[in-house]
Amino acid sequence: MIVTYIHSNRPADRIRTQLRVRNLADAINRTGFHRANVLNLDSFIENSPDAERICARSDLLIIYRYLYGPILTTIRYWKARGKRVIVDFDQAIDFLTPDMPDYPFWLEGMPLMTRARKDISASRISPIPLEQFKWGLEMLDAATVSSARLENDWTRYVNVYELPDFLNTCQYPIPNQARDGEVWIGLGPTVPYASFKNSGLATAMEHVCREYPQARLVLSNQGNKATLDLDICREQIVAYTPGSFEEWVNLLLNLDVGLAPVYGDFDLRLSPVHLLEFMIAKVPWIATKQVDLHNLIRYGRWVQNSVDAWERGLSQIMEQLDLYQKKARGEPFLYALGKDIGANIDKTLRIYSAIVNQ
Repeated sequence: MIVTYIHSNRPADRIRTQLRVRNLADAINRTGFHRANVLNLDSFIENSPDAERICARSDLLIIYRYLYGPILTTIRYWKARGKRVIVDFDQAIDFLTPDMPDYPFWLEGMPLMTRARKDISASRISPIPLEQFKWGLEMLDAATVSSARLENDWTRYVNVYELPDFLNTCQYPIPNQARDGEVWIGLGPTVPYASFKNSGLATAMEHVCREYPQARLVLSNQGNKATLDLDICREQIVAYTPGSFEEWVNLLLNLDVGLAPVYGDFDLRLSPVHLLEFMIAKVPWIATKQVDLHNLIRYGRWVQNSVDAWERGLSQIMEQLDLYQKKARGEPFLYALGKDIGANIDKTLRIYSAIVNQ
């Protein structure tokens, strides 16, 4: 079987593209029995000679995230030639809120910025991409999504398969935690600032940073607004926007404690991959308690969304950090190793084979 993944070059998509596209393609190629290609979305739309050649030889075309305008036109072209085409997506785009970076594109039709050119559409997109996405689903053979809730949400449009995030564990070398007394407590790059604030965690971190001068709050992709809003000494904030997957991993490996607040319908549909990354990096973590993640309950610390609950949980970790870090090097790390993409690629290939042969 030959699979071709098609993705955008948006800087904002780089970390997720590594997990949902490049890692899968590499793992498929390592099997020796199947082959995977990775194709730029612009080339796919323009039907460049390379894109024409690659797609013509493929058994399955997988579009990552985007279905609108010229993408739908190109999908029709390949569907007319008998190709199986699916979409892979990992966001609850119908639950985006105005404070989220992707809201203007999906709900207002603002052009999609890419690296290769200023935008894919010269003007505001109409109908809005969310509506076009729904139309696109109905012309596809299937969809793959990163969580069970997303699967349930979209089955009325197309056959949907849950395809969880896995890790290429080789991409996470030995952690770097070795600083003079500082304790880095950090958020993952997919955590919206609103979730950090509304869950009660932001206020709890203000209290923790005052109680523990050695604490450092690490913000990753949460923006300058977070830094300005927080009542925390500036020397205790590390604000960073990873420009690549490798930069995110480097930041991850410097954390002492991981944070995973969940607030609202959008967050509930996100993959728990950030918890797996904390575990593979041997970082103890604290997260909002969720029914959906009962299988991970033994590997971290869970709290309800309130300032008091977050503060109590964080204070306990600060007081017993050595104990929590020792635990993180045991069962949680071994569990994350079991989620390696190479060890689980057969599950992905079974889904793809079912779609190709349906």
